[in-house]
Amino acid sequence: MKKVSLYVDEKVWARFREAVFRRYGSLRQLSSEAEGLLRSFAVEDALVSAFRGMGVNVDGTISSRDIKLSRPTLRGPPSEEIVGEMRGRRVAKALP
Repeated sequence: MKKVSLYVDEKVWARFREAVFRRYGSLRQLSSEAEGLLRSFAVEDALVSAFRGMGVNVDGTISSRDIKLSRPTLRGPPSEEIVGEMRGRRVAKALP
C-alpha cells in the first residue's frame, strides 16, 4: 500500500464522495473506489498479463486509432451498396 496526495477539483471530489456514499452508505470505501478507478485505467497491463498467463506472447496493446490508420483501403464500392443493388434487382424481378 502507498499513501498518495492528489490535487482534485472540489466539485469533482464532492461528486465522487456523493457517489461513493450513495453506493456504500458511508465514506469508508473512498480509497478502494479510487484504486478501482486507477486499476480500470491500467487495463493494458491486465490484458498483457492475462495473455501471458495463457501462453500468448504479447508486446503490448494497440490503440483503436492505430488500428483505423492501418486498415486497408477499399478497392471497390462498399458492401452496403452492392447488397442494396442486389436486393433492388430481386424486388424488380418479383414485380409484374
